[in-house]
Amino acid sequence: MRNTILGISAFYHDSAAALLINGEIAAAAHEERFTRKKHDSSFPINAVRYVLQEAGMDYKDLTAVAFYDKPFLKFERLLETYHGFSPRGLVSFQSAIPVWIKEKLFMRRLLKEQLGMLGDGKVPIYYPEHHLSHAASAFYPSPFEEAAIVTIDGVGEWATTTIGCGQGNKITLLKELHFPHSVGLLYSAFTYYTGFVVNSGEYKLMGLAPYGNPESPRLKDFVRKIKTDLVDIREDGSILLNMDYFSYATGLRMVFEHKWEQLFGVPRRRAESEISQVYMDMALAIQQVTEEIVMRLCQTAARLTKSRYLVLAGGVALNCVANGKLLRSGMFEDIWIQPAAGDAGGALGAAYAVWYIREGNRRILNCSPDAMHGAYLGPSFSDREIERILGNCGAVSSYYDNFDELAKLVATKLAEGKVVGWFQGRMEYGPRALGNRSILGDPRSPEMQKKLNLKIKYREGFRPFAPSVLEEDIQTYFELDRPSPYMLLVAPVRADRRVTAPSDYHEKGLYERLYFLRSDIPSITHIDYSARIQSVSKDVNPRYWQLIREFKTLTGYSVIVNTSFNLSTEPIVCTPQEAYHTFMQSEMDVLVLENFVLQKDEQPVGFRAWADEGASRPDPDSPYADPRTGDPLIVTPTGAINPATDTRYEVEDGIPRLFLPTDDKELDGANVTDIVRKFYEKTPFPNYDNVDNVRALLQKAGRGLFARLLNEQIPFDARVADIGCGTGQLTNFLAIAHRSVLGTDMCGNSLALAHQFAITHGIDRAAFAQMNLFRPGLRDGFFDFVISNGVLHHTNDPRRAFARISRLAKPGGYVLVGLYHAYSRQLHYARRALFRLSGITSRVLDPHFGRVGAGGKREAWFQDQYCHPHESCHTLDEVLSWLEENNLEFVNAIPKPAGGPQLTADERLFEPKDRGTLASRVWSQLCSLSSGYREGGFFIVISRRH
Repeated sequence: MRNTILGISAFYHDSAAALLINGEIAAAAHEERFTRKKHDSSFPINAVRYVLQEAGMDYKDLTAVAFYDKPFLKFERLLETYHGFSPRGLVSFQSAIPVWIKEKLFMRRLLKEQLGMLGDGKVPIYYPEHHLSHAASAFYPSPFEEAAIVTIDGVGEWATTTIGCGQGNKITLLKELHFPHSVGLLYSAFTYYTGFVVNSGEYKLMGLAPYGNPESPRLKDFVRKIKTDLVDIREDGSILLNMDYFSYATGLRMVFEHKWEQLFGVPRRRAESEISQVYMDMALAIQQVTEEIVMRLCQTAARLTKSRYLVLAGGVALNCVANGKLLRSGMFEDIWIQPAAGDAGGALGAAYAVWYIREGNRRILNCSPDAMHGAYLGPSFSDREIERILGNCGAVSSYYDNFDELAKLVATKLAEGKVVGWFQGRMEYGPRALGNRSILGDPRSPEMQKKLNLKIKYREGFRPFAPSVLEEDIQTYFELDRPSPYMLLVAPVRADRRVTAPSDYHEKGLYERLYFLRSDIPSITHIDYSARIQSVSKDVNPRYWQLIREFKTLTGYSVIVNTSFNLSTEPIVCTPQEAYHTFMQSEMDVLVLENFVLQKDEQPVGFRAWADEGASRPDPDSPYADPRTGDPLIVTPTGAINPATDTRYEVEDGIPRLFLPTDDKELDGANVTDIVRKFYEKTPFPNYDNVDNVRALLQKAGRGLFARLLNEQIPFDARVADIGCGTGQLTNFLAIAHRSVLGTDMCGNSLALAHQFAITHGIDRAAFAQMNLFRPGLRDGFFDFVISNGVLHHTNDPRRAFARISRLAKPGGYVLVGLYHAYSRQLHYARRALFRLSGITSRVLDPHFGRVGAGGKREAWFQDQYCHPHESCHTLDEVLSWLEENNLEFVNAIPKPAGGPQLTADERLFEPKDRGTLASRVWSQLCSLSSGYREGGFFIVISRRH
């Protein structure tokens, strides 16, 4: 009979599920990989379903469920903390207490409700303490019969750090450090102050630390101030934080910023701003202090346990720089670190705690090198599934029956400097990609680090990359004498491979140091001549090992660059569809999905924006037409011509000028189109002030669910027109994924900003043209998707404008329009009237005002919403009548005409929905009045041409 234990971590960050069958790990996965929400903290319903499905069982078949902490103890800590610090934090307490009551005090009920979604069955639920779950995750899958255990993170219930001892199937916790004194929260405070996001940016701070100047007097001063004013480090590694400087215990921020500024003489760095040397020195200072604390804690663990072995878990155990120094210290004969050391690993540890501690099962060490199966514990996909997914995506691929041939091909591509997406077998458990969901490159290339950061991952340029090296060759490249299978140890690159740095190395700027060639494997040699190493075993991952072996045969180097298969704004990919999406949305050259190989230059193209110079006839794949006659145009970078009439149009700065005026007088006899065009020429909208790179654009779009769904669901080979694109943010966003997208607008200034962004960032599938939407210079029946979001209500005749642009969609193509709503816009009109009477502009007047960060963008948004010379409002039934007039069928609307959720993460935008009844549509629209749904009272209708 199988004994099956489900482990769960949830409701803080990095939710996950793990399943043990008779004490063996069967499956484990992060919830974020299924929801596509980074560090998802929700109940891991999808991860639970996966691990049960992987084991071929139902919820009712489980022996037990284990949750990774004790909710009542955590609730007690929250209450006592506020009581101890009162009256400080009263406002945050009042806002937080309803959530705590639901998620902490009634956690048992909440868990049972969530688990009830999986089926009937009275399965007992156990609640090991948070740090016991960490300790169990570190010790039980390790290769040691006995070991010292150290767990360090932000906070569990009360404990923030523990020292324990593992022996056989028993764990004894010997010492604890309690909240608010926390090594993890100290490090997170500096993560916050240096401008990164807490609970996700700590690894950025660690990567930034080597850029600090180790010889700088400022560094020494920072270390002194940290150890004198912020933290008292005791001989045994325990710490006391000076809570006069920290606000995380009761506030909504990590620190009291004014006190930190007085202490360090520098304000908190704002996110996305330039990183100056002072923040690099600050990062190095806290890294050095953290290493000192970790070393002292581990010395105490060695003294208390007398063990030659050490196991580590908790978020701070992911600090691989500290881990490497700990190993090199010789304090222990060997160390082992749980690859899912953060809260996600608590799910596995909780299950282990029930198996060994609650049920008393005997522990038998019969696995090599440990019990984690290489951390390859997630979903895998068959060739048949991949073939079906690629077919649905319209992808072009080649299939290889012989893996030897595939490995040689991919190794050749890597040696040519290509970037390869490598998707094989089961997904990794933990934050690191270990060769099954990886992006690979050539470590010899001086340009590879820059290309991967800026063109593939779309992230900060200073970030280092890790090497994957054949396990048997590890000492050929690095000063490390043992395997490092989970990329959790940093070690120096061998001295004989290094290039000596110039004497003024530390005085140079960040990027001057970054792009100095420090070794013969520059793309994986960090600024301080170190590397975060993954060793690859033939026994654990034979395919990945063989690929690296083929690369060695070609180049003489048995090491390649390995980074996680994701964009910086997304979790690591789980499915082939997500892998293809990421492949298309980056400048990756090759994608390998098991035995399928896809090359970027072979993928389908929606349309060709430019004809060849000297072309004598229009290209059937060109979108352009004469706005006067509708005849196809020949458009080249030097001009556009109608060969039927010899009519010529200018192309200026890469933008075809196809604008023709219309006589649409409405405002005091003036031309509405001309008035609106002049308005936007003066204040282009939306502005790019705070969106100066692809990563920032992806982050901005990612915060909007609608834009994210568009990007996920519009096929990559689609022809897309963005009518009234403004400064082209949606056009550029959709074209990042190598879709062919044409943005049109009547405002030349806006188009110039859009085109410049595309050119600067290499978005070569985005094209822009100046035209009048009433007389578009585009071919009718050409586009798969015609989008006009927030435009038609600024024309003198939206009905006629809709009729004109809808003709651009081909049969079966979609037309998407966004308009101001006649009901929900009334709330905005009240705000606008108040502004005109009082002159007040604040988030009190309009909550959207406070969400617009940069000054130029805020001004553009304000002008568009409060000072626009012309706009109209509409109802859903009015737009439904437009559909009937133009031979379009209703597909979807937001808000929903038949009621229900307005928009969800699993919404299928282009699947037909119920158009509701007249009563349901009126009610849905009335409900939007109170919320002013979307910014300024907006609604969207999607239709399809018959």
